Amino acid sequence: MTVSGRKTKIVKELKTNLIGYVLILPLLVGLVVFTLYPLIVSLVNSFYLGYDGFAPRSEFTFGWGNYLRAFTEEYESTVFAKSVTITFTYAAVMVPLGMILSFALSLFLNRKSKSVGAFRLLYYLPCLIPGIVNTIVWRYAFNGSYGLFNLMRQWFGLAPSQFFDEPNAKAVVTFAVMNLFGTGGSMLMWLAGLKSIPSAYYEAARLEGSGYFRTLIKITVPLMTPYIFYQLITNVIGTLQICDAAYMISSTGGVENNLMFYGLYIFRNFQSSNYGYAAALAYMLFVVIALLSAALFRFNKYVYYEGDD
Repeated sequence: MTVSGRKTKIVKELKTNLIGYVLILPLLVGLVVFTLYPLIVSLVNSFYLGYDGFAPRSEFTFGWGNYLRAFTEEYESTVFAKSVTITFTYAAVMVPLGMILSFALSLFLNRKSKSVGAFRLLYYLPCLIPGIVNTIVWRYAFNGSYGLFNLMRQWFGLAPSQFFDEPNAKAVVTFAVMNLFGTGGSMLMWLAGLKSIPSAYYEAARLEGSGYFRTLIKITVPLMTPYIFYQLITNVIGTLQICDAAYMISSTGGVENNLMFYGLYIFRNFQSSNYGYAAALAYMLFVVIALLSAALFRFNKYVYYEGDD
């Protein structure tokens, strides 16, 4: 094909797809302006020690100082270590616990019953409340002076608790209990997966005399592995980036930094105009999440997709 013929073919393809390019143009512009550009700028800022976002970058030292600061400075290294410990411990417990509870809930709500629709609505209702409003409500419910849960503790003759304001792990446990009430969101995806399993498989299992738990292990769980894998990836990424709920509970990170999640630690430094250090912390989290995601994708070979042998 000659050069002119190749150009004519490209022009024809552009004319054919012109409407498509016009329709996706706003998305591409938004992606470049609000995602790609900030990613590049924050990466550059992460290498300027002490950069505050106002003075010219030439006034600051260029290097790995921001990345080393989290491990070398006494105060920052202490807070950094505590935020990492809290975040990853919380994720290690809450991701599997939340998935198991929401999956069990979906199994219960997948049964044929006249009242099952009402129960589905009841369990999903907390997810309809905006996250900030939901957190404020829980903050009042767990208030150490006049909260509902302390009132309930008094009914049983128990001493009042400070819950979120405890200088120990109880604050994180309270935070976990609050977030467990949002399992209704994951429940919908589990239900969609359960509805996609052909009923013929269960009928064949019943004919062979398989009980409920054997059918669950041998049929339901293997066919739900795509949903399990997706939920695992998204929950790990989302949990490691927790910030807004922790900020609404305590903008300072709680008593003795007992609720200083890593995302909140990044935001606190950004608030304090430590833009370079905040950007470095964000990119360290980005690398960790990328490595964890790559490690989890190695288990993709155990996921059953329709059409696989």
